[in-house]
Amino acid sequence: MKQFFKFFTASCLGVFAAIAMISLVGMLMISMASSKDTTVASNSILKLDLSRIIPEKSGNVKTDPFNMDATEAIGLRDLRRTIQNAAEDSNIKGILLTHKDVSLGQATIKSIVDELNRFKESGKWIYSYGDYYGQSAYFVNSTADSIFLNPNGMVDVKGYATMIPFFKEGMDKLGVKFDIFYAGNFKSATEPFRRSNMSEPNKLQTRTFLDGMLDVFQEQVTTARGFDVATLDAIMNDYKGINGKSALQANLVDELLFWDDLQDILRKKLDIKENGKIEFIDLEEYKSKITLKEEGPRNNRVAIVYAEGNVGYGADEKGSISDKKYMKIFEKIRADKKIKAVVLRVNSGGGSALTSDIIHKEIAHLKADGIPVVSSFGDYAASGGYYIAANSDTIVSMPNTLTGSIGVFSMLPNAQKLASEKLGVNFDTVRTHQHAITMSPFLDMSPDQKAMVQSETDAIYDQFLTIVSNGRGMTIEETHEIAQGRVWTGMAGKEIGLVDVIGDLEDAIKIAGDMAGLDKWKIKEYPSIKREWYEDLIKGLNKGSSARALIPNDDLSRTLIKDYSELKSIMEMEGPQCRMPYMYKFN
Repeated sequence: MKQFFKFFTASCLGVFAAIAMISLVGMLMISMASSKDTTVASNSILKLDLSRIIPEKSGNVKTDPFNMDATEAIGLRDLRRTIQNAAEDSNIKGILLTHKDVSLGQATIKSIVDELNRFKESGKWIYSYGDYYGQSAYFVNSTADSIFLNPNGMVDVKGYATMIPFFKEGMDKLGVKFDIFYAGNFKSATEPFRRSNMSEPNKLQTRTFLDGMLDVFQEQVTTARGFDVATLDAIMNDYKGINGKSALQANLVDELLFWDDLQDILRKKLDIKENGKIEFIDLEEYKSKITLKEEGPRNNRVAIVYAEGNVGYGADEKGSISDKKYMKIFEKIRADKKIKAVVLRVNSGGGSALTSDIIHKEIAHLKADGIPVVSSFGDYAASGGYYIAANSDTIVSMPNTLTGSIGVFSMLPNAQKLASEKLGVNFDTVRTHQHAITMSPFLDMSPDQKAMVQSETDAIYDQFLTIVSNGRGMTIEETHEIAQGRVWTGMAGKEIGLVDVIGDLEDAIKIAGDMAGLDKWKIKEYPSIKREWYEDLIKGLNKGSSARALIPNDDLSRTLIKDYSELKSIMEMEGPQCRMPYMYKFN
């Protein structure tokens, strides 16, 4: 399958070569960089823009030449701890939210919303300003004491929807077909390659979890803005945020004004003279000036193992879950007698069934050694992401996590028609045994081969059911009833027995510490993140706006690049997959 996809990716080599050339400019910028003051100015405002990548662990993202901030990505836990520090920092008077849109998972957004609400409990204020608010941005910005909007702006709050691309007809025209095998009526990850629209089971599960996400959004907004749910439903149905005047009348915002007007308000808030300088400090700069200490005794540690990204076999890169890397992590943990409990932080839609099972076995080894294991779910803990957590002592999930998707599929491309009819390339074979050549992207599978792959897919599904049944204390029949590849929210997962506690990572850490009998503990995080030699070049390049302008960074480009990356991931799959539907786009 990788050979097939090489034809598709070869054209990208020139782009990366160009990026390598541009990054040399970063050397000069790094050499010119000067040291910075480590003090925070008094009477400062923390300027928070969440239109960024926020991984679970700081720096745990694959270096992306199309996103020049990726190498310095602040993780969710560090972001929350930075906000906590700001709440106690006398030099920080308040927070100004400035993002117009937020491309984060819904559970990540909910975690940040909860932290901002706690920030206000310190007695400090939060303001929000934007020329435009996307729905996810408004989810966050609803925490503000006052929401300000450009008079010509809009609040794009209109409900949740998802749009899934289907490739079958396009692939048919190219002469590419897919042999697809799956277990579970709701296992819809392969639908874009075998259908031209969503199946009824897929529509059912999608509408159900969209409703669950809407519930979490509405709970925050109605509480913050003083609506009832019926009023908010009417606002979204009638699209009351379509312009500034309508948004103000609907109480989505508090005031319409321009940036200069807001600065006057902030000066009065901070008791600064007219036209005086306002001390803004952004998240990265503020984090660089403070120290996020892990308090607690060194002999009593709780390990956090971040399992985020695609579950793959063999490949070892940041922002992904690989067999060898995580086996080494768990071996280190078992050898470290200071570690008394483990929190597995999962943010993954799954992937390789083989790697998922390997990590599941590692969790079993930890438990056999008497180390309690608590799993904490982020945006996704589905399919292989749920598999690796199924035998945890306790599972903690956010209410709007996407979880479940207990099912298996295998998908093999066949480009024989493309090769022969479009390119004039034909293949002939000589073999000593019947199956000496199998699963070739340029040969049709025989009925026997198809039967073998389907049998293997069904066997792995049965194994998945057994894993979940044993881990969750259910019968096989009970597990099958809620499995079949169906995706659930964390809240629904609690109701059907897939989840024990609704809460965040900090809740999971406390549960793990309590299970280990600890009063206090020190956190140890895995995996360790090593900086590549070229990341400093990119960091330097990031400071040059003229060079950075060469990189496509608009919303459409980012969306197309992300879709390409996801499609590439699907096309490079090997072996049976425990993976959730892969291209959900939430609007």
